[in-house]
Amino acid sequence: MRILKRLSIFLYSIFLLCFFVLSKMPLSASASAEQNMTDEINEMVQEHMDKAKITSVSIAFIQNGEATYLSYGENSADKLSLYQIGSTTKAFTALGVLWLEDEGLLSLDDPVSWYIPWLTIKHDGVDVPIEDFSIANLLYQTSGFTNDEARFPSAEDGMTLEDSVRALVNCELAFYPSTQYAYANANYNVLGLLIEIVSGQSYQDFMAEKILSPLGLGNTYSDPAIAEQTGTIVKGSRLAFFQSHPYEIPVNIASIPAGYILSDIHDMSRWIQIHMGLIEVTDQFTRLVSKAHIPDKSNAVDADTYYASGWFVQSDGTIYHSGGTPNYSSRVMFNPDDGLGVCVLTNINASANTEMIAENVMAILEGQTPSPYQADIWTIIDTIFSILTFICTPLLLFTLFLLIRSVIQVHKGGRAKRKWSKKAVTFVLGSALLVVLSIAIIIILPITFGSSWQDLVVWAPYSLYTGTSAFTLFSITLFAMVIAKSAGIKVKGK
Repeated sequence: MRILKRLSIFLYSIFLLCFFVLSKMPLSASASAEQNMTDEINEMVQEHMDKAKITSVSIAFIQNGEATYLSYGENSADKLSLYQIGSTTKAFTALGVLWLEDEGLLSLDDPVSWYIPWLTIKHDGVDVPIEDFSIANLLYQTSGFTNDEARFPSAEDGMTLEDSVRALVNCELAFYPSTQYAYANANYNVLGLLIEIVSGQSYQDFMAEKILSPLGLGNTYSDPAIAEQTGTIVKGSRLAFFQSHPYEIPVNIASIPAGYILSDIHDMSRWIQIHMGLIEVTDQFTRLVSKAHIPDKSNAVDADTYYASGWFVQSDGTIYHSGGTPNYSSRVMFNPDDGLGVCVLTNINASANTEMIAENVMAILEGQTPSPYQADIWTIIDTIFSILTFICTPLLLFTLFLLIRSVIQVHKGGRAKRKWSKKAVTFVLGSALLVVLSIAIIIILPITFGSSWQDLVVWAPYSLYTGTSAFTLFSITLFAMVIAKSAGIKVKGK
């Protein structure tokens, strides 16, 4: 017994010694590499947040069959916070259409008019035959619709899905169906109405019952009213004067199928893993997900990319989609062959930065060097027009003061006309040029974004309007003041 006791003490001492030695050893190479990778991601994300003024970011990445979650900013401790996912909604809507086809309720080759007979469209002023405008054209973005708001306006407040689609009746297509690719939200809103007509349910109920619930996406919402009840929606934001500010706008129900589903990073991670084949689903959904990745190769997006059912598919096997609303952005990308996937959700309309964060996370996972920060177009717009606001506002007030003083002097008879001088002519022409430039800005900006000022009011930074307004008013006031002071006016007796 004494020998056994001594042996036990000896073995216990050895165990304690091994434990002490191991606890003092550095992390294993794999653990150290994983920590370095996480640190690199954290540093990259923080740079984008600081420079793009993003206040909330949620990330999920899939590697070696496992999901890792990272959250930053206002929701840094909560991976269940909801974001609008923008146009990544299209993959959900497309899966709903494929489900209807799988159930034998429609075929992608069917003419749209079989289900929406009043939706007539034109090309070159002539009605397009119903057999030339198919469901597949909508699904693969080859219908002839585009995102040109002048031709195909977005739904107005209070519109139903049917109302918004009826607004497209007899519209003039940008090209003949099946001849080109052109990304258009209208395509997927029409698909949303198609789902309602064929299923006999609202789009929201159909998606919740037939797609989201069976896939285990319990925190993904096609109905914003239900999402609102959870109290977990991250507040959206908008740029203005080098900072982001809370910005919340109501979701138009007629726009949901193209871009207004809400989800959290946990559900989006599950969504990616389903598409990567890492989570087991029913045979039907396995079949549908596989079909969703098959692109229409008759019309390329670019030399390396085709469009599938709500997904962009690249030749290297990468599948992705981005999303943006006036106050949120998202990016989903994965490669089933490499076993890597990434989703990034942000609470600001900064799609370029959201996309770059996702692509840099993917690059880091692949052991590559991430790309350096580049400003999103709205960040650039905010910088330019914030500076314009700060410069033109005091100048406007000063020139307005001079103009009022000149008008008062003329009214009191304290000034009399004289001949124009070369200097006066130069000032008048210079100020007139500023007026012309301000008018050009007002005309060109909406054309540049393929939108209207009404839509820019919703999407662009506040500073765009203050800067444009301040510059325009300053230019007009300066022109009037120059006319008053230089175009042949001087004080009597001098």
